[in-house]
Amino acid sequence: MPGYAKALTGLTALAAVLLPLAVLGHPEVFGPPTVIRNTLGCTGVTAAAAVLLGARLSWLPPFAYVGAVYLASAGPHGRWTALWAWPVQPGAQPAAWAAALGAFAVGGGLYVVHGARPEGPRSGG
Repeated sequence: MPGYAKALTGLTALAAVLLPLAVLGHPEVFGPPTVIRNTLGCTGVTAAAAVLLGARLSWLPPFAYVGAVYLASAGPHGRWTALWAWPVQPGAQPAAWAAALGAFAVGGGLYVVHGARPEGPRSGG
């Protein structure tokens, strides 16, 4: 399984280095630090989804989660908002970083240990 760890780490590092270069904005609000945090968190969610659902459907949970958080975060804000709404928090929010890094560690760990769920062949019909 070391190949999974190398691929996950290498591709995530590449995305975390290159994506912030495309971000315009104020770093203290929603600039490069936010992009790096969200890249790590979404990679973890996607990796966990690949273990549970298979690689083909692994994009669905992070897409649905980030979309739902974006819509729901405009409402009331409580103590725990930074944890569940980490994708839409400002870059320096410590709780958002903790949640994203936790998602990356758990999802990445599951993926390295188990790999993507095997999928059956597609039907040609």
